[in-house]
Amino acid sequence: MVMRTSAWGPSWGSRVSGPETAKRSAAARVGPSRSGFPRGRSCCSFVMRLLLAAFETIQGRGGEYTSRVKTDLTRSLVSSTFRAQSAFPTMKRSLPCAASFSFSSTLLALSSVIASQGVQADVSDDFAAEVDIYNDHVVTLASPWMEGRLPGTRGMELAKEYMEFYFKKTGLETPWDESFRQPFDLAPRTKLLGSSFAYEEGELAFGTDFTPLAIGASGTIEAPAVFVGYSLPRSRQEDDYQSYGESDDLTGKIAVMFRLEPMDESGDSKLDERAWSRRASYSGKVSEAVERGAVAVVMINPPASNHDGANSLIPFRGAGGRNKVPMMHVSIEAGDRLLSAMDPEGRSALELRQLCDEGRQVFDLQGKLALHVEMELERMTAENVGGLLPGKGDLKDELIVIGAHLDHLGQGDFGSRGAASERGRVLHPGADDNASGSAAILMIAERMAEDYAELDDDASVRSVLFVGFSAEESGLNGSRYYVDNPLVPLEEHALMINFDMIGRILNKRLSLSGAGSGKGMAEFLEPIFEESDLEIVQPERMSGASDHSSFYRKDVPVLFGIIADFHGDYHTPRDVTSKINRVDAVHTVDLFHKVGMAVATHGEGFEFQRIGGDNRTARGGPRVRFGVTLADPNEDPEPGVLIASVTPGSSAAEGGVKAEDRIVRWQDRELESVPSWLRMLAGHEPGDEVKFEVRRGAEVLLLKAVLRGR
Repeated sequence: MVMRTSAWGPSWGSRVSGPETAKRSAAARVGPSRSGFPRGRSCCSFVMRLLLAAFETIQGRGGEYTSRVKTDLTRSLVSSTFRAQSAFPTMKRSLPCAASFSFSSTLLALSSVIASQGVQADVSDDFAAEVDIYNDHVVTLASPWMEGRLPGTRGMELAKEYMEFYFKKTGLETPWDESFRQPFDLAPRTKLLGSSFAYEEGELAFGTDFTPLAIGASGTIEAPAVFVGYSLPRSRQEDDYQSYGESDDLTGKIAVMFRLEPMDESGDSKLDERAWSRRASYSGKVSEAVERGAVAVVMINPPASNHDGANSLIPFRGAGGRNKVPMMHVSIEAGDRLLSAMDPEGRSALELRQLCDEGRQVFDLQGKLALHVEMELERMTAENVGGLLPGKGDLKDELIVIGAHLDHLGQGDFGSRGAASERGRVLHPGADDNASGSAAILMIAERMAEDYAELDDDASVRSVLFVGFSAEESGLNGSRYYVDNPLVPLEEHALMINFDMIGRILNKRLSLSGAGSGKGMAEFLEPIFEESDLEIVQPERMSGASDHSSFYRKDVPVLFGIIADFHGDYHTPRDVTSKINRVDAVHTVDLFHKVGMAVATHGEGFEFQRIGGDNRTARGGPRVRFGVTLADPNEDPEPGVLIASVTPGSSAAEGGVKAEDRIVRWQDRELESVPSWLRMLAGHEPGDEVKFEVRRGAEVLLLKAVLRGR
């Protein structure tokens, strides 16, 4: 292969850079950075250095690495406090407390990492420094400070400040109207202004005894109460369990019901041997009561249930307004007090549950309930965070985008694969997904900025936009907005590189897809892949429900890096920093730093092409269009895909889908969430006929549609 030289050094061949250039770069990464900070000391470094010094005792480790840690410790303690306050303007007052909290919460976790992966004395000093940097970034971004990086939260704002801080210190320029941020709208969310719950013998305490449900309506209602058992939607089978008789009329009354469905003596469902049937979802239960005239709904957690969410209240969250009556969710204990006081025979909640397990129970309760809910829709915005590294010469108008999504799931507010008791309540740190990729962006940005600074004035090199995309988890919103509002025309985008989950590499296997999306790109990059310390696994088809899909759909060549071996901690509270493989993550940074510089200096571009003639991407970039707008996934914790609107004339419209339908089954597979549906869509081609089930009110309908290409 011919080696082409540039002012930067050899841009191609068996090496990406010459020995002297490589030596200079390595030395630069050990010495001061463009930011003026010592390398390997990020804004949370004082905490991490304390931890690492402690690990020498805990692990009994020695060597150059831990010796250097002790040497640097005093200087880090003094300097890092100021840097942390600079990086996080909104948390200056709480920094000492947060640092203390971070120390206690990460000590045990990180000690196990150092034990299993520790950078030992035989590793070069410059590589150890890079591992330091990566460690600091990923631990900071996945720390409790960041609250799971859910868009719209204080934690996400801190994460954006952190990324912007390092873009500034690296010397990157503002891409958008003198700003590092690109704002865009999200679906509105519901803000609770006030709520109360009273009955004739007392009141229930908000947050402990009850919570309103955001999918209900605002309102103040005082009305008689009627007990309706499980309020299950009507079954098509006459011999199935039925909650209502034909004459049951709830007009003007508040329907009091149990959550879930009839149970056996062990507290498991009688209707579904595997778990809980679709009839147990509360949208159908509520619709059944409202259709019979109920003016409000009170849903009580049933006692002695094996459902893992039945011992807690559903958090208030969502876009609201899907039901036209106020809805309250009541705890087991408060429900027992309420039912014992209002039941004509004074029966307990457990006694009533056991009666309902055997069959229909609909009867008036004694007295009235007084319910109040006041909420309003709050406009939601998110922001991509980007920094521009300007190019030079003839190639400066062409752009490379290097991105990773910065957001995650917060407390598991949506999309969580954790237990029901964890969803909306337990921190989902998102260490691998995607603090790992965001940390890589920051490191590559600093490295490439240093390389660009060494270029001759007459060099020709492409511009690079580094981006932390937002709201990826709720539907690739940040990257979709960017490709619709690009910094330069999409035709001038030479390449998009995306990192999503690069922190849990096993056996040095990194999946890298997209090399075939540019003509000649796979051959151009092959020598770089061969030099890598990693085993590069290249799927035959495009993969990944991630932000590169937005670019691929717009005919921009892409490269996508992700772990080759998936793990079960994805979208759970167990995606934590203690499990991050920092060493191979830095090898990934090394690889894509070389790729970035090689493509940036390569004289010719790579014309876009579909991989293998494929018309789809296999995980989140379907080449088919269904024709719906999805509701905010914060809407409620129910499985399925909630439809906000349907495009006239689309596949969905012709198949009979309507706004406020919930798709619960697709091609004989149950839907858990929006991402699971996107993965299924990505497996289709234009012209495929699909069968799916939607829940519409109390009904479940079987529909068909023919999918169309984009």
